[in-house]
Amino acid sequence: MVRLKFKENDIYALEIKNINEKYDGRYIIIIKCTLSEWSNRENNSLFRFKITKDKKMPKLEELDDLEYIITYFQHELEKYFPGEGVPFEELRKKRDKFKIYPDEYGYLYTCISEIYFYNKNVPKDLIYIGNKKLKLPKHEYIPFTEYGYKYQANNWENIVENLIQKYEDFNLRKSEWLNEEAAEKVKNRCLRDIRDTIECDNLCNYLKEKGILDKLFEDEEEIEDSLTYVGGEDE
Repeated sequence: MVRLKFKENDIYALEIKNINEKYDGRYIIIIKCTLSEWSNRENNSLFRFKITKDKKMPKLEELDDLEYIITYFQHELEKYFPGEGVPFEELRKKRDKFKIYPDEYGYLYTCISEIYFYNKNVPKDLIYIGNKKLKLPKHEYIPFTEYGYKYQANNWENIVENLIQKYEDFNLRKSEWLNEEAAEKVKNRCLRDIRDTIECDNLCNYLKEKGILDKLFEDEEEIEDSLTYVGGEDE
């Protein structure tokens, strides 16, 4: 197993093998990246990926011309999730200030990806190209919080197969979700989740006004205090 300490803007190439004639011999380009507004823990495991046009190993100065692989999509209404512990209307006003770029189906696309255990199952045939700050993906949607929706993998196992599938689905527009009927279903699910959130906010406000919410927490504390400790004595 290869163990690497990835630095921001480190760039590696990984040859595509045993996929099919269309892709074998081309390269996945692996780019270590960070987001300043996210935590160090999260930033340790963030990457973006590109794919070469042919079987030629690219030079560092050629990388900006390569296509980023889109690794995740979501409906524009999902920008309201996850919340930040504030009422939905307050959250909505805050997030509506940001410019987003949905497609004809109302979808937003993300290239930022997370490899949880980024030092586990690292491919042995990684080729280091260099360290360079590349141009960012155009109109990429970045979740408002590090807990937002994005492509996530436990480790590097099957990463090439997964990325090729993402490329086919989103870059080449072959996903079964890229049609009006599917998009309408996703939109309706989001609207339902939003309605549930607003109803929950309204219920909490009602309980606060009636003094019931505080009473619930008081009861909870009383139950906790009634527990009997059964451990041994401190030495």
